[in-house]
Amino acid sequence: MQERNVVTIESNIPKVVAFYLPQFHENEVNNRNWGKGFTEWTNVAKAYPNFNGHYQPHVPKDLGFYNLADIDVMSHQADLAKEYGIDAFCFYYYWFDGKIALYKPIRNYLQSDIEFPFCIC
Repeated sequence: MQERNVVTIESNIPKVVAFYLPQFHENEVNNRNWGKGFTEWTNVAKAYPNFNGHYQPHVPKDLGFYNLADIDVMSHQADLAKEYGIDAFCFYYYWFDGKIALYKPIRNYLQSDIEFPFCIC
């Protein structure tokens, strides 16, 4: 695995950190619990307006219904984050009954050459 640079954050300068939720790729946990091919995009696409003027479903703009198993998607997300002033990603880490789940995006990210700070929640 490639070694990463350590980023030191000055305490008096606030940073913008975007939560990075790994639900947007097909995986065995979701296939088993929700049916083959389920991702959070399944739920996003089924949303409907609950009141007048409620914009639903929110359709993704720049990347479409992306797949987080694709490292090119993650690289493009890092580029967009830099462009829009995001300082880092915070990968949400799932641990169920002693087993990691939804780990493919963070593993791909760690094995990639993407240069963008991150932390794990």
